[in-house]
Amino acid sequence: MTLPIARKSELDYLWPVNWLGLHQQYLNSGEMECLAALLRQVEAKSVLEIGCRDGRTARVLLHNVTALQRYVGVDVPMSYSPALDHQRSEMVAEPGVLAVADPRFDLVIREQGSLDLMPTEFGPIDAVFIDGDHGERAVEWDSRLAYACAQKLIVWHDYCNAGVEVMRVLDRLHDDEDWPVKVIEGTWLAYVIR
Repeated sequence: MTLPIARKSELDYLWPVNWLGLHQQYLNSGEMECLAALLRQVEAKSVLEIGCRDGRTARVLLHNVTALQRYVGVDVPMSYSPALDHQRSEMVAEPGVLAVADPRFDLVIREQGSLDLMPTEFGPIDAVFIDGDHGERAVEWDSRLAYACAQKLIVWHDYCNAGVEVMRVLDRLHDDEDWPVKVIEGTWLAYVIR
């Protein structure tokens, strides 16, 4: 790991979130709180989430980050083949289902997910949360897409997960291209505040 470490104590607005009784799968302990704190810190009004799965993260953040006015969740149909075979079991038949009733939530389904997106499609976006296909090609694409359209914040999940290729991409972007990415201690979250 080559990224600098940010201590949780450096995050303003870090407090417990209300999970609304929803499952806590796919995020480690304290990560939703850190994600919410980062969104509050940059006063994000809009979020693009790449890999929204069942919409749980969107629903929890829309409830806990009161400034949010717009949340775009991007996902794929079941016909999509992720680069890493084990991610197939994480796919859902109804992406965004837990958040779709919230009028601030927009669901975007594309055959190739974020690989079919361009930075100009959504207008100004304050923050991007990347948690989709964790293969190297997709993480690289998602990172550059986010850098082109996120005005305040980019957050990646699974940086410290040895079973995916997020670390490889972020280390290269940090080391070779001087992206100011940090990893939050004790989490798999990496971020850049712009």
